[in-house]
Amino acid sequence: MEFSEICEYFDRIESMASRLEMTQILAQMLSKVPAQDMRHVIYLSQGALGPRHHSIEAGLGEGLIVQGIGKATGYQKEEILKMYKEVGDLGTVCQRLAGRKKQRALFSGKLTVEKVFSNFVKISQLSGSGSQDSKLRMFAELINSSGGTEAKYITRIPLGNMRLGIGDPTIMEALALNYTGEFLSDRKMRRKIAEELKEKFDDVPEGEVARKARQRLRAIIEGKYNIFSDLGEIARRLKENGLKGLDEISIQAGTPIRPTLAERLPSSKEIIEKLGKCEVQAKYDGLRVQCHKENGKVTIFSRQSENITPMFPDLVEAVKVQIKAQTAIFEGEALAFNEETEQYFPFQVTITRKRKYDVAQKAIELPLRLFAFDLMFANGENTMPLPFIERGRRLAQIIGKGDTIRIAKSIVTDDAKELEDFFLESIENGLEGIIAKDLNAPYIAGARKFAWIKLKRSYKGELNDSVDLTIIGYFRGRGKRAQFGLGGLLTAVYDEKSDTFRSVTKIGTGMSEQMLSELESKLSKIAKKQKPARVESDIIPDVWTEPKYVIEVVADEITRSPMHTAGAQKGSPGYALRFPRMIKFREKRAEESTSVAEIIEMHKKQGTRQVESPKDGPGAQGPQRI
Repeated sequence: MEFSEICEYFDRIESMASRLEMTQILAQMLSKVPAQDMRHVIYLSQGALGPRHHSIEAGLGEGLIVQGIGKATGYQKEEILKMYKEVGDLGTVCQRLAGRKKQRALFSGKLTVEKVFSNFVKISQLSGSGSQDSKLRMFAELINSSGGTEAKYITRIPLGNMRLGIGDPTIMEALALNYTGEFLSDRKMRRKIAEELKEKFDDVPEGEVARKARQRLRAIIEGKYNIFSDLGEIARRLKENGLKGLDEISIQAGTPIRPTLAERLPSSKEIIEKLGKCEVQAKYDGLRVQCHKENGKVTIFSRQSENITPMFPDLVEAVKVQIKAQTAIFEGEALAFNEETEQYFPFQVTITRKRKYDVAQKAIELPLRLFAFDLMFANGENTMPLPFIERGRRLAQIIGKGDTIRIAKSIVTDDAKELEDFFLESIENGLEGIIAKDLNAPYIAGARKFAWIKLKRSYKGELNDSVDLTIIGYFRGRGKRAQFGLGGLLTAVYDEKSDTFRSVTKIGTGMSEQMLSELESKLSKIAKKQKPARVESDIIPDVWTEPKYVIEVVADEITRSPMHTAGAQKGSPGYALRFPRMIKFREKRAEESTSVAEIIEMHKKQGTRQVESPKDGPGAQGPQRI
């Protein structure tokens, strides 16, 4: 398939503000992509050169890309940087300059999806002496062979941001849209859906049958993605074999499973009322990791499905030695350990182990302990459908003697007082809190259910828990913060129903100078000229950003607010955080941030309902009770 065809669709998607229209255009594009190109097109739509866990990076920084644009178009570095400063996107710069090149290439040819993708993979594999020159030459050759629109996306590929506003949920929705017809060709399924709808409609509209079928198929596709985190491969199998291709997808050691997520409740009493007798595990403030072992080969993934194996040689060795199963997939929390004081370091210290350089030295300075808490696969058997209590028993059986891997500390109880005592003991030991788990629940990959319920240390004020918010924009620094280029953040919660991020608060406190500098460095690279398609916000920041980075935030309370869109409905205000403070970055995907539904539920638990006035601020009278 010619690369220009894909770029035309990318251009249409980028110009759309409606997620529904984006999904329809994406579905049209995918319907025309041949099976041999499907994986490549999906990865490029995700702004990647492979599934997330393959961690393939082109290794072309902005400086080298600017040189490549100059080499291909004949423009000087100063001219390119001046235009970049004006438009804020090197892809757009290259598109404009490619249309008015000062020099012509001796050789050029039509680009295919395969050629573009394979060339970037080759670029990513270059290393050693002379590799930078080779990367520059190969990149410039691609620009030479491209038209304006192609040049824009070729430039964006190594930057890892196609600026399409497409998330994984949108891709799954597009796939479901394309295969709904085949799904409904199963007469039993069509009849079953129609019968379910008869309870709602006297005369079931055909459009409702298709909509319900699409929702059900979307859930099936997501279920496969939850246990096999490679949308490119899932899409390829669908293209080759139709819906039968989904039957071939199963758990594989070496391919990450999307982690299950915990709900929250504000007290021990409510947890026991919800779960009854449950296992209560200590909640460690470390790095959540997923360990895979297959015939001696060990792979370690972060909760974001990033392959972090090279960063943790001590964990790799421990899994090889202590895990007795031939094949296994299990989860745990890794914490840095002070061997002299026999105490665990806080998260800010543990996170320094996540690095690409000086790995061996850091492993000696900050050895890790891994507290295992769940088992998803062992010796060829998928253990996810088993009750939690049985998974825990099997996990304990496969862990051999050693100092590094241990079972997470826990109790089994149906007594709120005993749970509360264990919670307080965990807090006293410097941990985050506890997670209570339903003894009979299966492992629910990629979903947030009340099978797991977290209770974290309380903070002053009425909001008794922290929340994880996605940054959707920032405000430029003023006064003392002018030097950092950033003074405050606009943040959002995730709306699972619409796959959008809805504004919930502005944050200007809790950020050290180092944090401000780090925020500006990260956010400036994902800045957008216009509001991203997946963002819903009435507040306009100085700079919009792609929803990517998640931060932990505490606040005094949740209020009703006409200024924010989280939970807002026609005639009803949204929700906002009052006096929010940033705590730290979170190792999470944006879609794993706190949801709109959670914010609404947390507001109910406060016992007060308030409306924030647009005039609230220094000297204001504060929220109005309704």
